[in-house]
Amino acid sequence: MKQLFREDLDELLRLIIESDSLALARFADGEASILKNMTVGNKDGWLYKKDKNIIFRRDLRRSLLCSDENYIYGLSCSCCDINNHEFLMSEVKAPIKNLTFSNIWVNSNFSIFNEHFFSALRQSGKKIILVSGKKARVDGLIQHVPVIDFIPIPGNCVVYWEKYRDWIRGLLDLKATTNRNTIFLFAAGPLSEVLIYEMWQANPRNLYIDIGSTLDPLLFRRKSRCYHTEGHAFSQRTCIW
Repeated sequence: MKQLFREDLDELLRLIIESDSLALARFADGEASILKNMTVGNKDGWLYKKDKNIIFRRDLRRSLLCSDENYIYGLSCSCCDINNHEFLMSEVKAPIKNLTFSNIWVNSNFSIFNEHFFSALRQSGKKIILVSGKKARVDGLIQHVPVIDFIPIPGNCVVYWEKYRDWIRGLLDLKATTNRNTIFLFAAGPLSEVLIYEMWQANPRNLYIDIGSTLDPLLFRRKSRCYHTEGHAFSQRTCIW
């Protein structure tokens, strides 16, 4: 990664096609607030409570410490969130070449994502497994790419992880180790980062990609973020490291 907005997007699309080992975990304001032990939630229904969900915080913090060669972190950028950019830069252990923007798929890159992401998945020839909220319309995604499995995440992902952590880790181990050169797409809030880390430890010979809210118009039939609307200021913003 070069910490250049368009160039890093192009490189990630290339890696999706050509690599057999890749992780992209994205840490932005929500993840940073959890690491700071601040009560935080969002419109997707997850909620972290200060001093209560500390098991989740511990596991999220650990998931930020990987320094493996093909493990890439997207972090808040200085133009959108300078405070959390500096905070996350102080916490991450990966070298600079493994760092990019948490916004890498969105803002002014979203139109390029829309144009090239599905074609990159198809061109890779890899199987696709979706990890997302249980209400996701997987049939919509299947029309674009070869989805072979769906791992649903019910309810508040923070509480779900803390309540069923051992069982989920067993499921993740099963899915990671019985697949190879498979692309796992994650859209599970801050839990995505924990799941990516857990699966990477089980088997790094897959691709684990945090896609966040990018496919909400397809999976949930709603434009959940400002960048989804063409012409909105965020849809035209080119982020700066």
